[in-house]
Amino acid sequence: MAGRHPSMPKKAWMEEEDKVNASPAQQPDELTEVQVLQAGWDQTEQEQQQQQDRDQKQEQEAIAVKLDERVVGRVVLSKHAPNILKSIYQWLVSNTEESAQHRLDKSLLELAEEHPHDVVVTLLRCSPSCDRAAATMWRLMTSSARTARKVMAELCCVLKDWPLHRTSTSDGDDTDVFVLAATKVLREILQPTIYSVKVEAHFPLLLLVLLFQISASAQQTPEEVETLYREWQQEESIPTSPSRFAVLTLKALLCRLGYDMLVLELEKKNAWETLVNAESHHWAVGQLARMLRSITIKEHQQIVLHLEKWLSRNEPCWEVPAMAFLVEMLAFDDLRVVSVRVLKLFARYLRSQCTVMRQLVLSGLTTLSRRPRTARKMAFLLPEIMKLLPEVEGDMVGNTLIVLIRVFKELDVRKASRIALQLAERLPTFFDNESSYTQLLSIHFFRYVMNLVAGSGKEQLKRHVRQSVIPLFFHLHDENQQVAKAAEEALLNAANFLKRKQLANLLETQQKWRLSECLLEDDSWRTDGYLRQSLPYLQSPQQPLRLEAVRFIGLIARQVEDWHEEELPIIYEAIQGMTDDVSSSVSSLATQTLFIIQAAVSLSCTVPGVRRLSYRLRKAWKTKCSALSFLCCCCRAWK
Repeated sequence: MAGRHPSMPKKAWMEEEDKVNASPAQQPDELTEVQVLQAGWDQTEQEQQQQQDRDQKQEQEAIAVKLDERVVGRVVLSKHAPNILKSIYQWLVSNTEESAQHRLDKSLLELAEEHPHDVVVTLLRCSPSCDRAAATMWRLMTSSARTARKVMAELCCVLKDWPLHRTSTSDGDDTDVFVLAATKVLREILQPTIYSVKVEAHFPLLLLVLLFQISASAQQTPEEVETLYREWQQEESIPTSPSRFAVLTLKALLCRLGYDMLVLELEKKNAWETLVNAESHHWAVGQLARMLRSITIKEHQQIVLHLEKWLSRNEPCWEVPAMAFLVEMLAFDDLRVVSVRVLKLFARYLRSQCTVMRQLVLSGLTTLSRRPRTARKMAFLLPEIMKLLPEVEGDMVGNTLIVLIRVFKELDVRKASRIALQLAERLPTFFDNESSYTQLLSIHFFRYVMNLVAGSGKEQLKRHVRQSVIPLFFHLHDENQQVAKAAEEALLNAANFLKRKQLANLLETQQKWRLSECLLEDDSWRTDGYLRQSLPYLQSPQQPLRLEAVRFIGLIARQVEDWHEEELPIIYEAIQGMTDDVSSSVSSLATQTLFIIQAAVSLSCTVPGVRRLSYRLRKAWKTKCSALSFLCCCCRAWK
């Protein structure tokens, strides 16, 4: 009331006072004015932003128009293609709206159709991680009939290298391309999308390049590739290593083409895990190839053609897996006609220093030789296969013999007769192989060779046949009845070939117990040779062969008239070792044979010579008999 003017009525003053003290919310006229001002400012900013967007769109559209003008309906010079591709990529990076994603489709397709190499390589350099813009471009190019074949071919060219693809584009840029970037692209375009990416026609090539990339990355992954891969891992959830990422991509490819069950079957057999192991990779590759029975004949043929080309380039990191896949492909019935190029590749790789490679080649030749027509084509491989005989071991021996037998039977008699002499020299070494199957093959083949040689070759063959008699004789007692039967038939052939009628008669009448005496009677001048051939059978794992070896050496000792001082101790020690044999019959016979050898000292030796032999044998005999009794045996024999 103190502030009221005397002339102002009280009611009017109080109303004025209420207006002054009212809160902002209670002042409608003033609030409306502020809101209007604020709305004006917001509207101005919005209009400015819209104008900027319109200007930017107009600018981007102008760029797109210029790009279209440079590409669509024009002949683009190669040196300009990389820069144009970069511009298209940058335009898509800048324009994120869905409606803008296909604005430059026509320009991109024409550029890719005309310059596929420059487009593929430049885009891989621009976006190794295959970002949104790059993925859009890849899907477009691989889904169009105009560009899919060329682009996929260029992509496969990159995938075939590891870890970097060395190339240059038409603008002179020779920056290396990460092969892993191409794998990322392939993984991306195999994802289910609205695009219908055409991979069916490229399946054989994509399958092979992914398999070989798995092999290469499992063996070696440089630091720069690891760094790139770790960057990807930070952005998205992917497998722990580049090789496993390639396996994931391969699975996606197979599933895309309807081989889901194959993927699951390989998973059950742990083949995917084996595939990323550098040492066992070739085995898993072969297993995958064996399971691809449902692919078309055309795809089989394309795979074989690709493998032929790649193996011809002599690229070490791919050779073993490529050969493993090729060998399995050749086993398919729809590939009956095999090109000479494949056989020439086999001839080259038979000389490889890699044991696994030689095993694979022999396995492939074993498969191919089943077809008589192909076996005839393989005649030129015989010299290379023959060189392997002294070196091969294990299962390789059996495969080598199978190939030789099948090819040999397709030769004409004149050619076969020339090679038969070489075979007759080498085959007896396999009579004692640890594999019964290899023994059977070598014995049957030797018998076939004996029957084949004619004319002057027979005289040269006699020496090899004579050397085969003792091994065949011992294998008459083989625990494997099939081997024993084969040895009996071959020994009968050898007896007829050497014109040893008594030996042949004993075999025909089954008087095997008289064979050892017959051998020594008919060919006593070969006693030393028989003795040397008999000694290895003392160490045979088969008890019947050890027993027969001890018995045969004892018979030889009875007939020896001129022992050599340097040979007797060796023989004596060998027989002495048999006295502790696990078989009581062998050890008992060995003890008896020792006394026979003691009494077989040559009568032509001088007394000092006998003494020297006595001293050496007494040291070997040790506790088995006294030195005095041994010396008495020697003296009685000398008298």
